[in-house]
Amino acid sequence: MKKFLLALGLVTALTACGGGDEAAPAPEEAAPEEAPADEAAVEEATGDFDATAAREQYEASCISCHGGNLEGAMGPALAGEGHTAEQILNVIQNGQGTMPAINIPAEDAENLARWIESQ
Repeated sequence: MKKFLLALGLVTALTACGGGDEAAPAPEEAAPEEAPADEAAVEEATGDFDATAAREQYEASCISCHGGNLEGAMGPALAGEGHTAEQILNVIQNGQGTMPAINIPAEDAENLARWIESQ
């Protein structure tokens, strides 16, 4: 029984990804919306980051806590918060509060941070 409770506590601690007070969205709300083709082209044209790769990384690592449109879910909202890419990168690599560090290659983390900053 002790092992089960320890495992349950560990799973809970590892899945916690933010301190937001909002309830998690229904599964259909969490699905990312397709960006209009012209918006994606503008992001790609900036040359500052690879929006397609960043969105894929976000969907693989962040969407469950921060929502399909970076609006926040279990974790805080990311869009329009005014954080710099350096601040975002620091949180991705080192974690903050209940969010653990995300183990992704540094280049992917930097690309993701620049993309989040632009949202």
